[in-house]
Amino acid sequence: MSGQHALFLDFDGTLADHGIVPKAHVDALKRVREAGHLAFLCTGRPHSLIPHDVEVALDGVIGSAGAYVKIGDTILEDSRFPDDLAERTLRVLEEAGTFPFVLESPEATVGNSTAERYIRERLTRSFQKSGKLPAKEEGTLGGGASELLDAFVLRDDLAGISFAKVVAWQIPMSITEVARKIGPEVRDMPYSIGDDKETSGELQLAAIDKIDGVKRVLEHVGIPLERAVGFGDGVNDVGMLSGVGVPVPVEGSDASRAISDPAYVMSGPREGGLADALEKLGLV
Repeated sequence: MSGQHALFLDFDGTLADHGIVPKAHVDALKRVREAGHLAFLCTGRPHSLIPHDVEVALDGVIGSAGAYVKIGDTILEDSRFPDDLAERTLRVLEEAGTFPFVLESPEATVGNSTAERYIRERLTRSFQKSGKLPAKEEGTLGGGASELLDAFVLRDDLAGISFAKVVAWQIPMSITEVARKIGPEVRDMPYSIGDDKETSGELQLAAIDKIDGVKRVLEHVGIPLERAVGFGDGVNDVGMLSGVGVPVPVEGSDASRAISDPAYVMSGPREGGLADALEKLGLV
């Protein structure tokens, strides 16, 4: 590929495996940046859950599924639920019953009283299903599950907290119904796996998608959309992959099933798929 390109990398399941970026991917990022291209994280995670060593290894980050954009010390976007919508969202969640949920913002990820125990149990189940877990070794980035759990703040009273996204699990009704009760300003993103997939997922600002963060970055760095390369595996990556000039979904993922004409289909992070993709695309 000729000309400078901008890479937009989903984190969990694409760049990282259970929160750890393998050495093959770290080395690939270094090589692609040395070749003159720019690399940005483009994740559903809020800035508060992005590992610091991952952020400094890249040219910038898009967090909260497009609601937060930061390049260097410059914050280009920081969209959150307006106060009235935030109050309405909390009221609907509380009226729905007792279940774990977290409010995500760039500064902190704040959970209700049942969130920590549930998240810990969910991560444990996920690890057991995945078999051997990636280890934090020399040359890797990210801290894995322990780093994720350490980043959560628990509070009994969530009133007045500013947030960009909600993640909830095991709601007594479908998350789609929760979003409907809140109103059209909110989009639901149900989980695609697990026994509780219909009652667990995310509540996001309906007006914002990852592709909006991508366009904000491209405008800032002066690279056209056709030279944007997107990498992702999840449902929340589909908008980004559909919008960039060079879409690269992960093999066997929700994203790969949704993108009909990918530039390349990469293997997952356990197989070092990013390194192979960059080679095949001629970016290194």
